[in-house]
Amino acid sequence: DSTIANNFCLPQLIERIQASDISIVIPVKNNQKGIDLFLSIFFNTHSPKIYPKEIIIVDNNSRNPIVIHKQFQINGLEIILLKCSKIGPASARNLGLRYSKGDWILFTDSDCIPCESWIIGYIDSMNGSIRYAGNVKAWGSDFLSKYYETQEILVPLTVINNETNISPEYLITANALIWKPAIEKIGGFNEDINIAAGEDIDLGWRLLELGNLSYAFNSVVYHNFDDGILGFIERFRRYRKGNKVISEMYNIDLSPQRFNPNKRSFINQLLSKLQYICLLWGYITH
Repeated sequence: DSTIANNFCLPQLIERIQASDISIVIPVKNNQKGIDLFLSIFFNTHSPKIYPKEIIIVDNNSRNPIVIHKQFQINGLEIILLKCSKIGPASARNLGLRYSKGDWILFTDSDCIPCESWIIGYIDSMNGSIRYAGNVKAWGSDFLSKYYETQEILVPLTVINNETNISPEYLITANALIWKPAIEKIGGFNEDINIAAGEDIDLGWRLLELGNLSYAFNSVVYHNFDDGILGFIERFRRYRKGNKVISEMYNIDLSPQRFNPNKRSFINQLLSKLQYICLLWGYITH
């Protein structure tokens, strides 16, 4: 909306922030193990000088309520646990956004594990943009994890603006940093998208009018793909259901297309065919 853009005052060229300007927001449902692993690795890889302002964990209707164990509450960093009763990660992220005190919001997921470069990678990538897409690699070394990583499943597609300038086409909230006034200006995530797919792409597109989007490749989280082949099937079925929602919202064709894997091997050829079938299934049955 050009009216929003015209009435929106960008900050003076943002080229440097401090870790304490950042609030981390993590939605979670039925993944206590993931939260425990995230916090354990975070405190093992991040010194107090690069602590964020806070970590906000939003429990989105877990069967067994999420808890923050005592060993994570004595490190000089505020960890806030919120309960979100409205279904969907969009609602959970919006609740975390409302409670956050930082100028920048760093989104990730409960099945992600931070690398020591996670926060520093963003700080070093500041170039005046209002949002940044970080890097997501696979945590495991099994054949499924290797496939996810070589396909760059959770890294946004690239738009080539000119020969020397590339930018992400959208955001993926497994690892994304957004200037809080910008996300507030557009009303946060669309809570009508109540599945974990498509809500972050929609947010990224709605932010286009407000400012630039850049990559922060050195900001790395690892995604734990430990849910096996059944998780693989459900993941891509859900992703394409989300794409169908986006295609209807924006009146564009996002139907799945056949493709070859980025890294050719017999197993990757089989997985790419299975991925296509799952994408098609999700798109048709939405």
